[in-house]
Amino acid sequence: MKPLTEMNNKELFSVLCGSDVIGQAYLHKAVRAYLNHAKKTGREEDCDLVTMVREYNEGLYGEEDS
Repeated sequence: MKPLTEMNNKELFSVLCGSDVIGQAYLHKAVRAYLNHAKKTGREEDCDLVTMVREYNEGLYGEEDS
């Protein structure tokens, strides 16, 4: 399987719905980090999964408050 950072939105959605629990966990972590970041910064525009994964991987969301 290719890395999540190289997948398109359709492939990322398939990870969310599929049986790859490791991929799902990483993707859930990226989405939660985006949602926390968006809430803290007032970011209201739509964001797709590719952007969330890329920005999360780049460290844009900072440390996640778990």
